[in-house]
Amino acid sequence: MAKPRGPRIYKSLIPTVPVIRQSIFTFLFEHGYYAWPSSFPALVNATDGRTITRGQLKDHALRLAWGLRNDLRLPSTPASTSDTTSRLSCSTHLARGDTVMIMSPNTLSWPVALFGCVAAGLRITFAGCTTTARELSWQWMDSKARCIILAPHLVQVAKDMFKLVGVSGDEADRRIWILEDETMLSSNHRTLTGNYLGTLLHGGMLSGEELFSGRDADETVYICYSSGTTTSHKNVASVLGMTNAVWRGCETDSDVYLAVLPVYHMFGMLCNSSVSAFVPTTSSSGLAMLLHYPLMRGRPLVMLNEGFEPDRFCKAIEDYKVTTLMLVPPILLTLSTHAAVDKYDLRTLTNVASGAAPLSLALANKFLGRLKSRGVNVYLLQGCGSTETTCPAQIVAPEDSARKFGSVGQLLPNIEARIMHEADGLTSEAIDVEEGHPGELWLRGPTITKGYLNNPSANESSFTVDGWFKTGDILRRDQDGYFYIVDRKKEMIKYKGYQVAPAELEAILMENTEVADVGVIGIMNNYSGDELPRAYVTPSNPAVLALAESKRAFEMRIKHWIEGQVSQYKYLRGGVVAVNDVPKSPTGKILRKDLREWARIEQERSRKANMARL
Repeated sequence: MAKPRGPRIYKSLIPTVPVIRQSIFTFLFEHGYYAWPSSFPALVNATDGRTITRGQLKDHALRLAWGLRNDLRLPSTPASTSDTTSRLSCSTHLARGDTVMIMSPNTLSWPVALFGCVAAGLRITFAGCTTTARELSWQWMDSKARCIILAPHLVQVAKDMFKLVGVSGDEADRRIWILEDETMLSSNHRTLTGNYLGTLLHGGMLSGEELFSGRDADETVYICYSSGTTTSHKNVASVLGMTNAVWRGCETDSDVYLAVLPVYHMFGMLCNSSVSAFVPTTSSSGLAMLLHYPLMRGRPLVMLNEGFEPDRFCKAIEDYKVTTLMLVPPILLTLSTHAAVDKYDLRTLTNVASGAAPLSLALANKFLGRLKSRGVNVYLLQGCGSTETTCPAQIVAPEDSARKFGSVGQLLPNIEARIMHEADGLTSEAIDVEEGHPGELWLRGPTITKGYLNNPSANESSFTVDGWFKTGDILRRDQDGYFYIVDRKKEMIKYKGYQVAPAELEAILMENTEVADVGVIGIMNNYSGDELPRAYVTPSNPAVLALAESKRAFEMRIKHWIEGQVSQYKYLRGGVVAVNDVPKSPTGKILRKDLREWARIEQERSRKANMARL
């Protein structure tokens, strides 16, 4: 009788690197990857060149940490009158392990706020700047944050959120702290009063950061939504050296990074890796890759504070001799045709990471061809990761960027993988597939998150007892150890690096009295690689479907209505389609595969119609 085969576990081809068991702050500023001088520039404002050195950033963070722990006063009541079982203490001070929410675009003050919270031993949860009061209320309640630090123009959103959760106006005013722009770091704040974060910089200074050594390194530091992923100090500190083990093939001693993506997103927060498959959750991708990694390497990060604008972007590359970019396919598309590329000298660029959505070969070639026509030769690199894996888990080595285009890379050191297939439809048991065959990717290693906050059912379905994270993505592995995406098992829609939950959109749409039933899927834009949310809606009034004109008017009303309820990335860019019935199983589950087949047939008809016209 044949002996049962054991698990087929794939290991990285790269030698392991140390697993870091200490605070992120300690790792970056005290015992960093290298002993970088405090005079080295850390952050640069792209607009005026204002610079914060490593020493100044550390100093500001320790001063803010003292203020957060000693000068910041909060109401002694729980943060939500409806949350009677809240874990929040009734202390008026912040204490180690308390959660703070940050909601702001890129500024020089943002990293000071972040690392001040880390040095104080706090947990941080990040909210996107387009988050609505309704969406914010759920994150506030779930994370049990004690205060919110935000940009001035977002104060009203926070006040509206507090109304929704039953917090009085007076209490809300005490929980809202305003994160000013670069003026926060000036001495003028000595004369200001009120809840401005800059006022907390001038009371005292911690002699040292809160330590998270040994087992304490497993304590949560970042809580990343939409799913509430709990990321530890060990996760973040370890992934930096693991990424560097692959990325050093295209790095130089004079590298300069440019931040155009929001640093509150996990993709931008850690390093310059790329994400293509199981992409980060809503509010935390830029944080991991783009903010922490340059600090580890002792290299400056130039910050664009007003989002992507082609001329400002290209001018910053020329002015600061930028070498490394982390972009998303829509930006690559713009740069492949925009006149700004011809106006500025971009020849310092050495590598570009494309992430947060799949990158098509056509777009990659168009972008590279445009740069090459200007004398710019770069590595265009891809990878794969999520907040559950603390961003990168696989990266294409620079030397293989052309040969392995289309792959999401090889495993980072210290990461193990299995490729699994459910044995049958009657059991949850899974088996390892044969070499070269596709299956669901499972991952294990020191960067795998601890799990989802307050969500035991999601933890049970996504993590095994022996530490494997089930990514929900279908991949295959070639003979060289490179992985390729085949399909996606999970239903989450991926749009420009954000995750859009179909169930959330469905629940909101059902609040519209014109909607009787709805099913939401993502439809692929093959050129950009984005998935566009589309809703199949059954009208409450069946007469709407009688005439093409009334059907179209209904569809447009629903499409515009949802835009007043959700963030921009959740808009129904794939359209609204009015239907008689939404297909469901006998148990009432929406049959999304049927909806996807409807979309495929419609797209095929549209393609044939266009061909006929030509």
